Amino acid sequence: MKKSVLIFGLLLASSLCSLSAQKIWGNQMGQYVYNPAGASTNDIGEITANYYRNYMSAINSPRVFMLMGASPFANNTMGAGFRFTSDNAGVLKNIMAEATFVYKVQVARSSKLSFGLSAVYNQMGIDKDLMNPQHPDDPILTAATETGSWFDMNFGVSIYQTNKYYFGLAAYNLIGQRTNWLMEEDLFVNRSSRFVSATGMYTFDIHEGDFKIELSGVAQTYLPQKKYSFDAVSYDLSARFILKKMFWLGSGYSNDMAKLLAGVYFQRFAIGYAGGFSTGDLKNVTNVMPRHEVFLRVEFETSKASRKN
Repeated sequence: MKKSVLIFGLLLASSLCSLSAQKIWGNQMGQYVYNPAGASTNDIGEITANYYRNYMSAINSPRVFMLMGASPFANNTMGAGFRFTSDNAGVLKNIMAEATFVYKVQVARSSKLSFGLSAVYNQMGIDKDLMNPQHPDDPILTAATETGSWFDMNFGVSIYQTNKYYFGLAAYNLIGQRTNWLMEEDLFVNRSSRFVSATGMYTFDIHEGDFKIELSGVAQTYLPQKKYSFDAVSYDLSARFILKKMFWLGSGYSNDMAKLLAGVYFQRFAIGYAGGFSTGDLKNVTNVMPRHEVFLRVEFETSKASRKN
């Protein structure tokens, strides 16, 4: 394979991986997935597993698996969380592990201010099984068999009332570390890009809380930007109708994609599905419903408030 062709493929895969790092999940998994301060805001312990697949008709299309957990401490003034993500985009594979500490302050009768700080480990490499080079001994491909790793930090703040509302702001990749992976070949700069995230949710109770309508939104963008553009912002707006703790139905819209939400509760378990419909230019070159996402969540009574309720 010619060097220029391989370099182009690597750059394209790197671009896909960067977009995936800013990916917005279709399912309603709470604030923690976008904000370190969102860990343990539900006053319960929870573990969530999520699998995401996009543009399945394309070869080596993006697929992501995430395992996430969070819990308040017994007194509910502090909490902790973890997140593990395996992200394959094109020929690139990225692994991320995050550990989070949360401190919460009572600011009103039912509202709290939450601060979250995360330590993050990243590892990036190439999946050789997905490549088909003409020359397997190409020096660039040989160098690419190595993996690069680096550490970083995230910080977030949010104000919330459990199961009623939240609003949060977060900054990711504060250190902006760089690895030495493929630097000798000078293919691209392996540095964590800083980006910011804003999240919000509000729930309307109907018929004494038997029915709920939940409105939520998230927006993310990389920093700095040479010129502000709405196209540089990843966003998602969702609405869910929740019947007691039995099931939910909803819909939403993100960048060039409409989505359908559905899920059911089984006591302390919840299973959810999100499907996406392309509305932009990609709808002409891919299948009708290119995005699929499923998740499973289990809850635990880990704080005094949850055991009391």
